[in-house]
Amino acid sequence: MPEGWRRSIEEEKGSHPSAETDGAGHAGGVGRDPKTQVPSSDPFLIEDYRQVYDGVALPVLIIDPVSWLVLAVNDAALKQYGYEREEFVGLPVLEVRPPEGRAEAERIMSEIPHGFWKTVAVRHCRKDGSVFAADVWSRDTVVDGRPVRIATISEVTERVQLQQELQQAQKMEVVGRLAGGIAHDFNNALSAILGGSELLMDQLRDDPEARVDLETIQQAARRAALLTRYLLAFSRQQTLRVEVCSLAAVAEHSVALLERVLEDHIEVRTRIDPESWPVRVDAVQLEQVIINLAVNAQDAMPGGGTLLLATDNVSVSPKKAREAPSVAPGDYAVLTVQDTGIGMDEITRARIFEPFFTTKPPPEGTGLGLSMAYGIVRQSGGFITVDSAPGAGTTFRILLPRAGQAPSEATPLVEGALPGNRRVLVVDGDDAVRQSTGRVLEGLGCRVISTTTAEAALAAVKASEETPELLVAALSLPGMAGRELADRLQSSHPELTVLFLSGYALEGDQNLKTLEDGRALLRKPFSVESLSEAVGRLLAAS
Repeated sequence: MPEGWRRSIEEEKGSHPSAETDGAGHAGGVGRDPKTQVPSSDPFLIEDYRQVYDGVALPVLIIDPVSWLVLAVNDAALKQYGYEREEFVGLPVLEVRPPEGRAEAERIMSEIPHGFWKTVAVRHCRKDGSVFAADVWSRDTVVDGRPVRIATISEVTERVQLQQELQQAQKMEVVGRLAGGIAHDFNNALSAILGGSELLMDQLRDDPEARVDLETIQQAARRAALLTRYLLAFSRQQTLRVEVCSLAAVAEHSVALLERVLEDHIEVRTRIDPESWPVRVDAVQLEQVIINLAVNAQDAMPGGGTLLLATDNVSVSPKKAREAPSVAPGDYAVLTVQDTGIGMDEITRARIFEPFFTTKPPPEGTGLGLSMAYGIVRQSGGFITVDSAPGAGTTFRILLPRAGQAPSEATPLVEGALPGNRRVLVVDGDDAVRQSTGRVLEGLGCRVISTTTAEAALAAVKASEETPELLVAALSLPGMAGRELADRLQSSHPELTVLFLSGYALEGDQNLKTLEDGRALLRKPFSVESLSEAVGRLLAAS
């Protein structure tokens, strides 16, 4: 036991109740047998206690339960908190809590029940002001005839960070699924709006005023379709047109684009390493990410400032990955976008990648730019991090895995012409999409049978004397999915061609993608022209 504590015990022995006289059950040893207490006159036990105490690996504080002053600390506590022993002994225990948390800590300490107490993931601070998270176990006992509280501290900063990373990842996953579902359903509605308005445009050729109104509807629907693409990018439910490319080349090309996008009061600086490792990404989408980050940076610098675009290479070791759990170990090419703007507080920084979260007043921002950037980077196998503080600017870092293989070839589209009098089966659970699609096909001269479910479609084909030449079906159907319906129909009618309709995005800006076995996929929302072209290509190739 430290000599300073022993002297303080001897000096104050008369001012504190012993366990033998503490019949009220307060801190001092409730129900303890006095014979089991450590006698102060036994130097061997005192010396033995001190050696064990200093040998404990975890920090241990011995605290006066009345004044809440630190009476003794072991070597591990000195190392953890950064104090010399002479500084720590006699220090109010509230000094190990951050200033902003001391009032709450004092309230809790005043309510701590006697006996055993545990607090989880509380914020403690070292002498230099740095903060860490700690689990604290404390217990009332009697040492050398004096009631004390012994507190054992275990730093759990890494555990808390991992929990926060997991909670954030889970939240983003849930939000992503919700966003993808909303986008899919919204694309159904937009398909009906675009298809119906185009059909009306043909019927109202001699009414210019009505055509102007319809054009306004179509423009609004196309803008809405762009928003759904952002949502699909965030939810990682779009297919990227990936290729192995130089991150430095993408950054250089983005600088040329930024010169046309950013205002004159923003100075763009670059620090691009030509030896940046190749990455496997959709270069067009990555450029869109850079532009979104740059435009946000411009908004954060209303009075002007500097935007830095830099590339670098970094290898993240398993040890570094444990220190920064948001990034997995591996080799990365790093793209940095840094501004000298107003910065963000911790609350804002934690939400910036959420869809529809924006600090801009309406209608200036949709809150989808950063969520789209997040989705594209994560879908590319990379990571995006942000460092910011009020008044200190913001730094985004995009870490993309070093490329190891060549990209796959894009699948060519089928060429063809418009159909004539052909038999088409349309299956879609959305009434508006099904009806709009059927009207377009009928306008092309097709004979159309439409159903809402796969089971009804199978029954209609079985009851019909004629086999359909083309199946137009939503990928997502109530009950049996579109792919299973196509499999069953093509097993008995191998000449049948299939056009799937999907609310999810395709590669790059594609509307139509050919699949295997006479199948193709058309993205919703689609126009009359794109549906006509897709049907024409498939039937011409059959």
